[in-house]
Amino acid sequence: MLIDKVRVNFVSGAGGSGAVSFHKSGKPDGGDGGRGGDVFLEGDSNIHDLRAFNAKKQFEAGDANRGTLNRRTGANGEDLIVKVPLITRVFDLEGNFITAIKNHGQRELLLKGGAGGKGNYYFRKGQVQTLKKFTPGKPGKKLLGFLELELKAEVIFIGLPNAGKSSMLNVLTNSKSKVAAYPFTTLEPFLGVMDNIKLMDLPGLIEGTSKGKGLGSNFAKHAKNSLVVAHFLSLDSNDLKKDYDVIINELKNINPELLDKPEILVLTKSDNYSKEEIAEKIKIVKKFHKNYVVVSIIDDDTVDKLRDLFLTAYENLH
Repeated sequence: MLIDKVRVNFVSGAGGSGAVSFHKSGKPDGGDGGRGGDVFLEGDSNIHDLRAFNAKKQFEAGDANRGTLNRRTGANGEDLIVKVPLITRVFDLEGNFITAIKNHGQRELLLKGGAGGKGNYYFRKGQVQTLKKFTPGKPGKKLLGFLELELKAEVIFIGLPNAGKSSMLNVLTNSKSKVAAYPFTTLEPFLGVMDNIKLMDLPGLIEGTSKGKGLGSNFAKHAKNSLVVAHFLSLDSNDLKKDYDVIINELKNINPELLDKPEILVLTKSDNYSKEEIAEKIKIVKKFHKNYVVVSIIDDDTVDKLRDLFLTAYENLH
């Protein structure tokens, strides 16, 4: 399952308190407290979704130590660097935008740690009654909010339910998209990586998706960043042209910009038919689409051909 929005809680470290101590001469020498740890977000291109945050939602930087004698400052709290996938946006609980991570290695300060308190050495020039004065460290800051991922897959898989998208994604990327012989096995987007190219299997469309039927059209927000559309069409179809048009018409209503992207028509489940039967079906396909490929997940040659098509398209468009 692809996690694209999670609720999280970030806490920066508390500052250490100042110390009260005296040199053997009787003069105050208590040191200041250390600085609490900061919380950073950092972009990592090797992370592709937010699933790690589904298991862990609380992230805390280290608290600082208090000051000590001989004017020694307490140790600073350890900074926390939380790595996130690219194009991750941060919002508070009210939906206010905080920051965004777009590039690999980009590091943004999310929460600053609390300042350290002052030890009694700091107040040494005061009156006698201030010689034992110190200040506590400042508490850390908190952010309760959301991480929201805007996915950017170079190739998106679209098609009617059971068109073979999930099975092909698994073969190409060794991902674990759910596969079963009933509609809507892909309930949410699944992401896989093939030779550094991200492939995304989107929920199966049906006629009326743009009006809320089936699994709805929420996936379109992920599709807009793609370079290539892989339109999966099962050779099991009794009406190839009609099934193709259903998807195209829904895309017109959901996001017409998707129709401007290069499209590869992927004709699946060829292992169910003889060469003669496939040839007859291709005659039909050629009447409405020229850029097609015939595949079967149990035929390595056809899988390799599809892989090469994706790689070539990526190289030409990237």
